[in-house]
Amino acid sequence: MRKVREIKKPDIKIDMTPMVDVIMLLLTFFMLTATFRAAESEAVEVALPQSIYSDPDNKMRESDVMTLSLTKDGDIFVDVDNYKIREKIFGDQFAIGLYHPDSTSQSTVMQTGKAGDKEIKRKVVVMNKAQFDKVLVDLKNSLRSVTGNKQASFQVVVKGDKDVSYGVFEDLMASLHESDNKIFSLVTMIKSESKKE
Repeated sequence: MRKVREIKKPDIKIDMTPMVDVIMLLLTFFMLTATFRAAESEAVEVALPQSIYSDPDNKMRESDVMTLSLTKDGDIFVDVDNYKIREKIFGDQFAIGLYHPDSTSQSTVMQTGKAGDKEIKRKVVVMNKAQFDKVLVDLKNSLRSVTGNKQASFQVVVKGDKDVSYGVFEDLMASLHESDNKIFSLVTMIKSESKKE
């Protein structure tokens, strides 16, 4: 009887090198994008004052947040987290608004291009008092038109430097009151209790 010959099937080998290259490129892309967005959202650094109490019920929203940053040099920066609204109000999706309440001096950002020690890489839109008040109202109206909700409003977050003058804070409170943004949150650093030995 004749022996049946087994036919050898060729081994199939898949070269995974291109797949690994693509995965590494995607990983690098997402890492760089995430870093860029984080840097973009923290355009202005301020040394926050310390507080003892924190309200656990006052949680920050994921979206629709307006951040007002007050620097020790007396500048007030206004920023929102929505690119469409930013582009509609400031003319650029990465722009940030700047109001310097002291009419006797010029903003440090306009002189040096820096807020504190950090260089501002975003487009800065400089405003006077009337323009600043109008922007606060326009931002709220733009949010309502973009979302289609007539009751929509930003969660207003105020980040004031611990060395900011009282006058700058007072000017901001007046502008918030005039633009009907009467509810806002102050951001502080929680003071840690020192252990007594």
